[in-house]
Amino acid sequence: MPNVTVAEHIKASGPKVWELIGKFDTFHRWAPGITGSTTQGTGPGAIRNLTLAGGAILTEKLISRADEPLGYTYSIEAGEPGLASHISTLMVVDHGDGSCTVSWVCNFAMKNTAETDSAAASFKNFYRAGIAALKKRFEGAPITGLTAAAQRAPAPPRK
Repeated sequence: MPNVTVAEHIKASGPKVWELIGKFDTFHRWAPGITGSTTQGTGPGAIRNLTLAGGAILTEKLISRADEPLGYTYSIEAGEPGLASHISTLMVVDHGDGSCTVSWVCNFAMKNTAETDSAAASFKNFYRAGIAALKKRFEGAPITGLTAAAQRAPAPPRK
């Protein structure tokens, strides 16, 4: 199963960053390209429906949460017709010096394996844009090194 990993050091404490990103129902408040969110349930098994910038709805399921390191794992359940399977983990590791590392990792499979490379690039760009937005929010750092499309942070392509 293909793997995508994006990690970035942020000059803010892990608990401070986690306060923003750690709630499964607040993804739209920080992730670029997500314009709204509704969530049913709390804890593992909760379902969130994300409204993407283009109006499409993506349904995700919370699989697990952890307090050490701070993180949660979720799967895409619906809204990406070309996706055969997906599991992703968003994690924050506090360094104890007022900084942390945010990492976003996914394993996925496409129904049409010929689409795997383009899907991996899309996930990577989306994760980079999300972490860059966090970096900008906490550090005031400009978002650099991203394609124009990644800066707009569309969700992974719909097949």
